[in-house]
Amino acid sequence: MVEQEFLGYINENRLFGSMDRVLLAVSGGLDSMVMTELFYRTNQLFAMAHVNFSLRGAESDADAVFVQNKAEQYGVPFHLIRFDTAAIAAERGISIQMAARDLRYSWFADLCRQQGYACLATAHHKNDVLETLLLNLTRGTGLAGLHGIAPKQERSDSAVLVRPVLFATRSQLAEYARVHALPYREDSSNADDKYARNRLRHHVVPVLNELNPGLWQTLPRTVERLRAAETLVDTELARSWTEVVVQHGQSVFLPAAKLLILPEVTFRLAAWLKPFGFGEEQTNQMLDSLSRSVGQVFASPTHQITHDRLADGNTGLLLESLQAVPKYEVTLTDWPDMPIDVAGQFTLTIDVVDKPIDFRPPVDSRIAFLDAERLTFPLIIRPWKQGDRFRPLGLRGHKLISDLLNDMKLTRSERQHTVVLLCESQIAWVIGRRIAHAFRVTQQTRHIAKIEFHASRLYPKST
Repeated sequence: MVEQEFLGYINENRLFGSMDRVLLAVSGGLDSMVMTELFYRTNQLFAMAHVNFSLRGAESDADAVFVQNKAEQYGVPFHLIRFDTAAIAAERGISIQMAARDLRYSWFADLCRQQGYACLATAHHKNDVLETLLLNLTRGTGLAGLHGIAPKQERSDSAVLVRPVLFATRSQLAEYARVHALPYREDSSNADDKYARNRLRHHVVPVLNELNPGLWQTLPRTVERLRAAETLVDTELARSWTEVVVQHGQSVFLPAAKLLILPEVTFRLAAWLKPFGFGEEQTNQMLDSLSRSVGQVFASPTHQITHDRLADGNTGLLLESLQAVPKYEVTLTDWPDMPIDVAGQFTLTIDVVDKPIDFRPPVDSRIAFLDAERLTFPLIIRPWKQGDRFRPLGLRGHKLISDLLNDMKLTRSERQHTVVLLCESQIAWVIGRRIAHAFRVTQQTRHIAKIEFHASRLYPKST
């Protein structure tokens, strides 16, 4: 019996528990009405939700009334919302289909959170799996697009999505509706071949059924193999990423020497960089750039990759976040007795002590020893600016901060986050990088200001 297959599929895939309240996405069509009837006949706890997209005029309104009446017959909670989908799609500059998808899933997720539903159930079935696989194949896809639709999915909006009738074909659902005289609404758009999915449904799938009468038995096994292959590939991608990547402050460096010896390096790099917003064409260009001089830059909406050379001489791809550097200016009017939090970027600890007889300058660039008498208040801490210059310790002349950072071979992110300490408009310390000659400790110095820089999670490590 279909009810037994339904319960068996739920239990086998651990979709939800017997005491969980499930929200059903119900359009009023054949698939969702059969799913709702199965929930009712197997005594599951459920509620019904319907979206009126206002795309088919009176037909859309009649669908909403039909579903509401069925909810009353079942005696379950009913949720209804109406969207002017066409207007919203135009406003957002996206297709009506994409707008409808975004609107309904966002609303369903809100309902699950607000009403305490354990998950959202949709009426996808085996035909949907095959159609989705074929659509993805024609558009170009990887393994994730070939295994179709999963029985259970954790969405980014925190909603849990389950598909409890994936065990059945559309013809099996239609036969169930016929046997139980189950009424449903026919969406006129399902007959329109202007939609790619409908063309596949009406013209391609019947041919595949003729070529392989056992298609619906072999499809689940094929999908399972594809899903297993994807798991193996993901495991290898994660392993090789860990083997290749070098952490460089808050940036990530992919050495060319390690990249170029990898098998299928183009596939790996594209998969690694996809979460950072880079496309396949860009990753191809990155690999090509490794055979030329350093300097080429590639950008996504959130990140930047530079073909760069690090201080150790290694060349490769440097991945950095395009996170904006906050603008700030911190003023000190006295010596602080507690660490200073500088705009959430880093902290400074300042101690004023008598100069030791055996004083020696620190080796660590994150600690500055300055002549306390030379540091007159107010002191200013701010990000460096183009045109800033100072006389670095030990040099005869002045140097632009930009030239100093170039000489240090800092990454773009490290350069962006570099900060200076100013006294009477003079740079006393390029914090964590180099102190100024004029503020050094001399034989005449009596008191030393020991200033220690502590990098936060957001501030790249000092070089």
